[in-house]
Amino acid sequence: MEKANQNDFSWNTSYVFGEDNQSGWGKRYFFTYFSEFNNPENRHYVLELSVLIFTFIVSMFANVSIIICVSRFPEMKTVTNCFVLNLAVSDILFALTIPVVAYTRFTQSWELGDITCRVVPYIQFVSGIVLLWTLAFISIDRHRCIVVPPYRSKMTPLQANYASALIWLATSIAFVPVALWFRQIHAEDNVTICSLVFPHSDTVNVSMLFIVIVVVFACLLPMALLVYHYHQIFQKILSTKNAWSTSCVVLSAVEIKGCSRAQTRRQSELSMSDIFVPWPRKFSTQMSSSNGSRHGSLSTQEELRLNKHIKCVRVLFLNVIVVLVMWLPITLIMVLIHIDGRRENDDINYFLRSHHFITALSVALLNTVINPLLYGVLSDNFRACLLKIWCKRNVSILDTATPSSGRQNNNCKSKRPSASLSEKSEKSDRLDFERKLGGLI
Repeated sequence: MEKANQNDFSWNTSYVFGEDNQSGWGKRYFFTYFSEFNNPENRHYVLELSVLIFTFIVSMFANVSIIICVSRFPEMKTVTNCFVLNLAVSDILFALTIPVVAYTRFTQSWELGDITCRVVPYIQFVSGIVLLWTLAFISIDRHRCIVVPPYRSKMTPLQANYASALIWLATSIAFVPVALWFRQIHAEDNVTICSLVFPHSDTVNVSMLFIVIVVVFACLLPMALLVYHYHQIFQKILSTKNAWSTSCVVLSAVEIKGCSRAQTRRQSELSMSDIFVPWPRKFSTQMSSSNGSRHGSLSTQEELRLNKHIKCVRVLFLNVIVVLVMWLPITLIMVLIHIDGRRENDDINYFLRSHHFITALSVALLNTVINPLLYGVLSDNFRACLLKIWCKRNVSILDTATPSSGRQNNNCKSKRPSASLSEKSEKSDRLDFERKLGGLI
């Protein structure tokens, strides 16, 4: 098959023909990544630019606010908040590449030079992987606070900062090849692009080796850690709260006329559907024993606290879903780019386009907006900090054990409820429940 006509790009808007004199590939086709030439569906550019501009503005404002909160207020310097601070830094660095992407989508051709072509993808790789591993470290720390006895984090805020620095150092070194392999390429018809060109080798498939390492160790492994640890947290919360709420209900069929033991127990148990419905469930009915000494219903304060725990679970669940949904597309696209690019020069049946890559990248960039919302706005303490900073309101930060903060000074225990049951054993169960959920409340 003869080489396709490059003048109108009608056969493919995202591959150009050029010559590689550095890596030993010679004449071949290159994927354009950020550029897309003579696309008749240019209305998509308006949507792309709108999403990118919105993401940049909101991400910068939200993440800078998070950094100010953690840095300015001493009570906010907790273990988890140190990881949240690292998360905000990686989000900002990732978002800083948006103007370059938006400019290239507008001009089509790459006009920012070879150094920028190397630096921008390197920043995107490093900050994106740091983001994933920081989320994984947060899940590990929460798992230790909630699931593993004695329900405490083994880290201090200083150690959390060291761990964050280690993540940055390891990722920065591991992805140095990205800065070496991405470069500016002058193709035919005076077209300039920024593309990834792997070294040519007759013995080692460098591209396959790189893709496997990145996908497995940099993407799938932190995602798997997120799923595993939060699944363990969910199971612990469900089992602990079921035991707690069940102990508040009179289980004896003798005491409750016309109600069996199994029926009564089912009224107190917590299910997955109860956690993720948008309205709170009432866990008790007004039932009392025949002698009036025990009441099966939870008090108003107890139900409010129980619903607060359920809200925390919703936040954790949403965090896992958001990370998986927003980072799997770019992971999949990078694999497909590798598969699509392994064609011979006489095979031009390329199925990928640059807008596929930009769409997946935009979804990952939107995660820089969602992260400060999940870890900041949904936290009572962060909301109080933001009101202090931007609205000048005198709001107190009372409880450092929020869904996004964890505990300071190696302690994950939360404040214990004032409500008590008549039996000492029931009160002990409640206090044990509070200790186990201390890192989330």
